[in-house]
Amino acid sequence: MWARLGTGAGQGLADSGLVGGKDFKFERSGWSGKSSEYQADQIARYAAELFKRQVALILTSSNTAALAAKTVADTTPIVFLADDPVAAGLVDGLTQPGGNLTGVANIDSALIAKKIEIAQDLVPAMDLVVLVTDPTNKPTHDIEIREAQAAANALGLQLSIVTWTGEHSFEAELAALPRDRKAVLVFGSGLPFIIQRAYLAYMAVQYGFPAIHGFREAAEDGGLISFGTRLEDGGRLMGFYAARILKGDKPADLPVQKLTKTEFVINRWSAKSLGLQIPPTILARADEVIK
Repeated sequence: MWARLGTGAGQGLADSGLVGGKDFKFERSGWSGKSSEYQADQIARYAAELFKRQVALILTSSNTAALAAKTVADTTPIVFLADDPVAAGLVDGLTQPGGNLTGVANIDSALIAKKIEIAQDLVPAMDLVVLVTDPTNKPTHDIEIREAQAAANALGLQLSIVTWTGEHSFEAELAALPRDRKAVLVFGSGLPFIIQRAYLAYMAVQYGFPAIHGFREAAEDGGLISFGTRLEDGGRLMGFYAARILKGDKPADLPVQKLTKTEFVINRWSAKSLGLQIPPTILARADEVIK
């Protein structure tokens, strides 16, 4: 995911007239994305390394990473991509962020209901929605559960909540799900679902569960369906703001932008592996069909 965000950020910087290698250069933290490093205190340690290097600004791509950076870099400008940054405590408000953070507000947690609607269209006999959510990803975790419960009630479906932080194998959770039910997995937002998207996509297909992911990269890596915002768009907006800060603007004066454009991607190979016949009406709605 960082490659796509980074490409978008680089494009945003370039479109603002800044040239990589001349006007700026990217430095990465020591964080490798390993499951043992998902906790905020571990990520904060790597953010602190960037702070010690006296970088001009820090780019972060999740609530957890932004909050971790905020705890150690109280003066370095931070540009984030985050879900509900006000509720997460990153900024005071969208129009007047305050402090040293600004960036892009994602809407992934608000898309849970739409994902469940897509799941029902895909599997009309579905009677069980399995929401897989990261309990450490606050407040997104709570919003996802609330949205999923409301959608399931409206559609007359049963909802099951599976919490997963990425620190152990997902196989145990899948093995515990009822195999005699028409169940569909709906993945929420958070670092585990970004970093381990290929693994989760593979395991869902292996256990025979249709699954809807939040990032197109998951569909590219073998997931059945992805529905969510465009990460490249988020990266580009982050790049625009990074350029403005490098040119002298203060984060507190830059209103948080909202990322609202979504994309719907279907992987027909995964559908075939699951024995699913995707209705032509759903194929027609897709922004991209991977064959």
